Amino acid sequence: MKKNLSILLVSISFLPLFAASAGVSVNIDGEKEKGNKEKGEMVTVAEKSWEFYSAIVQPSPEELAQTGGHKFGKEVAWLYDSFMELFVVKEEVVPGDPARRTVIRKPGIYNAVRSIEKELNKSLKNKQITNEEAAREFAQVLKIALAAVDSDSETFEEALQKNKKDATVLLAIFENVHLKDLY
Repeated sequence: MKKNLSILLVSISFLPLFAASAGVSVNIDGEKEKGNKEKGEMVTVAEKSWEFYSAIVQPSPEELAQTGGHKFGKEVAWLYDSFMELFVVKEEVVPGDPARRTVIRKPGIYNAVRSIEKELNKSLKNKQITNEEAAREFAQVLKIALAAVDSDSETFEEALQKNKKDATVLLAIFENVHLKDLY
């Protein structure tokens, strides 16, 4: 039994060496990094998936009529307004003082959503995707962000933070999230 355990420990300790010789680096978190080591490019590909519970209901036509405009449509505008209400909170610095400070809840998720929005706008401007595709993708990102705001999303936020420079990887991370509807 002791011999099997020592062989297992030795084989686990040499796992990064075998993976490095194959051009793939393995982290303890179960993520793989692929890239060309000669150029120094390393892209983290998240193999994890997350699951959040969603309580988002479809907005009524009256609610859609009251929302402002958005480049991706009325439903996205309603989701974006909900996103901003939940993530951006203005609070008093000192009670009675008119000065207010802006607090962003879960800044990793907030910044990722903003980065994805900018990337989708660029892709739309360069005609790489259609308006419907961009609206569908951004609506899904907003639904995931709204579901994650009150959830335990520490590992999700860490994955977003590690890849904050690349919006396409951020979008891929959001695609690894499964939403479970509460209703």
